[in-house]
Amino acid sequence: MSFIHESESVNAQSTIELFEKIKANQPSGKLFIIADNARYYRSNMVSEYLKRNKRVKLIFLPPYSPNLNLIERLWKFYKKEVLYNRYYPSFCDFKKATHDYFESLQERKEDLILL
Repeated sequence: MSFIHESESVNAQSTIELFEKIKANQPSGKLFIIADNARYYRSNMVSEYLKRNKRVKLIFLPPYSPNLNLIERLWKFYKKEVLYNRYYPSFCDFKKATHDYFESLQERKEDLILL
């Protein structure tokens, strides 16, 4: 399963929207989502959503465990490839570079493993 979900900001509402999108893309079975300890995952709104939607189960990483949180490696590589020492004349150019980066992850698999 692969899809892109964009939000103006990351908060409880956008988190619930993401969960709904995941549910729509995976119509059956329980969904286990591994999460860091960001505030929006523990918000009252998300907690209420999880009580009503038994298919979605959050599994929290231990606090302060960047080596268990694999997304940290991906962000490090993303910053190196897309952000650092790069100039984008417009936000659209930056957004395109970001989309292109994530679309080409399969081709960069070896580079990511070496990090």
